[in-house]
Amino acid sequence: MISSPWALLVTLLASVALADWLGRKGMARKMGAASLVILLGALLANISLIPKAANGGPIYDQIFAIVTPASIFLVLLDVNLPALRRAGGMMVATFLVGAVGVMVGVVLAFQLLPMRDVLGPLAAPFAGMYTGTYTGGGANFNAIALAYGVFGQGTEFVTALVVDNVMTNIWLMLLLAMPLLLSRFSRFETREYAATDADGAVSEEKARIDSLGVALPLALAAVAVFVSDALAAELAELGLPLPSILILTTLALIAAHIPGVDRLRLAQPIGVWGMLLFLACVGASADLAALMRAQSLGMLLFTFVGVVFLVHIAVLLAWGWWRRADPVLLAMASVTNIGGATTAFVIAEVNRREDLLLPGILVGALGNAIGTYLGFMVAGMLAA
Repeated sequence: MISSPWALLVTLLASVALADWLGRKGMARKMGAASLVILLGALLANISLIPKAANGGPIYDQIFAIVTPASIFLVLLDVNLPALRRAGGMMVATFLVGAVGVMVGVVLAFQLLPMRDVLGPLAAPFAGMYTGTYTGGGANFNAIALAYGVFGQGTEFVTALVVDNVMTNIWLMLLLAMPLLLSRFSRFETREYAATDADGAVSEEKARIDSLGVALPLALAAVAVFVSDALAAELAELGLPLPSILILTTLALIAAHIPGVDRLRLAQPIGVWGMLLFLACVGASADLAALMRAQSLGMLLFTFVGVVFLVHIAVLLAWGWWRRADPVLLAMASVTNIGGATTAFVIAEVNRREDLLLPGILVGALGNAIGTYLGFMVAGMLAA
């Protein structure tokens, strides 16, 4: 077993690189780099090549405490809220209605299913994590898990991730058929929206990679993590406990709108790589034997997410029926709720609706901005 901290770090980084490469190739693209790196981390830990992350250690502890929040900060620097005006009022409203449907679905599923009996004190955090990811994305899921210490429960956390990945892929396939089915009803009207270019092609100045392109995002992230931790500690002493990750999210949204920050084109890929490194550690904390025994938890979470999706789509369809919404717009809103901005391309491409691609990406960015707040709100309400 690898015992040297540096050798462990090299192994984890190599796993991230391999997963990132495989995630762009052939059939592995359907799994994605995030799922692959979790599997690699779990494999290496369970064949005893690397120590299990659940036992802690200098590398794992630093990744969880520093790299992960810094990566979340960097990923959120890509959010551009003023650009939402390009998405149009109907797209934004439909997305927000879908997010409300997710929240109602989470609360209803929590009440109908024995979440507290099976998960105990983790039940409310799990509800918050699923709220975050299905109104925002993976960064929101991880932020809430980090705040509640769920990542330390390797088997439960990996089970939740597996359920999320499987159900999201199933939902995406179902949404591909939704516009065709809804077009048979006269209440749903297909409309063409004016295609809007993004901010334009990336300029040579933006595309140019230099040392500042790496140093500035890392420096910003380091300052943000330090400030959020210090501010959270000060507020706790004043009797106002606030998760540092929530402060970090707010700092990221503020920083994202400072002139010049949008030129830090490497912030996003650095942040994504940091998140993949975090997921490698999550995989390394999983006990595969225990995971195989966790069938009851898996079935519970599959049912939980299924109820969430059914309530979400019922609310969305009721809204669409009332507003005579475009079926493809409804599918785009749902896919960006559940799958995030990166899945908008699939709906736009299959339905040949390039006019909805940019609006879908923009409301996906809105989800990234609000998902963590909504997740904490639901978790706090259900824990009370």
